[in-house]
Amino acid sequence: MLPAPLLQADRALHALHQRRSFSQHLNPTNGPDACRAFRSGLQAPPFRYQPTFWADVELRGLDQLEIDEEHPFGALLARAVLGTRLFILALRDRTPGAFDALARHNRWYPDEEILKAARSEVRERDGAPFALGATVMVDALRDALSERGLLDWRVEEDPVMSARVLVDGAKRLLRVSPTARFRQRDIARLVVHEIEVHAIRASNGENQLLKLFATGLPGSLETEEGLALYAEECSGSASPGTAWRQGVVVQAVEWARTMGFRELYQRISDSAAPGLAWGVSERLKRGLSDPSLPGVYAKDIVYYRGSRRVRAWVDAGNPVRHLYVGKVGVDDPVQQWLDEGLISLQPLPRVFRA
Repeated sequence: MLPAPLLQADRALHALHQRRSFSQHLNPTNGPDACRAFRSGLQAPPFRYQPTFWADVELRGLDQLEIDEEHPFGALLARAVLGTRLFILALRDRTPGAFDALARHNRWYPDEEILKAARSEVRERDGAPFALGATVMVDALRDALSERGLLDWRVEEDPVMSARVLVDGAKRLLRVSPTARFRQRDIARLVVHEIEVHAIRASNGENQLLKLFATGLPGSLETEEGLALYAEECSGSASPGTAWRQGVVVQAVEWARTMGFRELYQRISDSAAPGLAWGVSERLKRGLSDPSLPGVYAKDIVYYRGSRRVRAWVDAGNPVRHLYVGKVGVDDPVQQWLDEGLISLQPLPRVFRA
């Protein structure tokens, strides 16, 4: 058994993530209007956000947690608590400095090696039409959850999103933007990406003693998104040009550290279409109260870097099954934890069954 104080702190952190939808405070509530204002000539879009009146209460609650960092899982839980604290501070203060602290804690900034790789990606276009609306995707995701036995998971439309689809594992919820359009292949791709990686890893993590395996171990997000892209490739549903687009994002993360919104948008537009330039700029500047200033929400680097690391990890002979004990990363000592009886193996999704 794990120590009672460790379990209590773990459950308190998980309950916080169940109470609060961070993405709804990170993403602008007026995205389309802000886009029109920016394209009419404003230096930066006038983003508005849902207020975070709850932030100080949750921060005080985190401060009261008692965690024994001598336990094998104690240091991990303490780092996860710190990451949550930094995220709340970023959402409360909305300053470049707060988002910089969050990025440094999570090691999101690109190094020269990953920047060089990103610059070398070859552009590939996807000519398939966006023929499907959000309702079709909602129905497809609901059917896929049911087929996989995830009967306590829900799919809802959510207008406060910068992504078309996202998973809130703590709430067992998939969110779909009601204004999103999709290609036909996106049905199979997003079932693999959102359900067979994000939802199933979260669901498997719920079966471990620590809820941290469902909310996500520190550093697991890079593996999470990298595994999702790798699963798309394995299923044959990956979109053409994904690596090039993610390479643009990596470079834009570095540019956004010293550029305001307009300069960033124009720099991306040198090689990308206006729609992509807007989408990347919005995602990297979201959360900031003044996007005209240098500063970045740098999380999106995890897709490109994660896909490269997961592919290399699997190619080195490591078992994908280890990545399905919950939301763990490729650097976590999963085999050691299994040998010590601290965690147990969990089912693999269809995409990785032999």
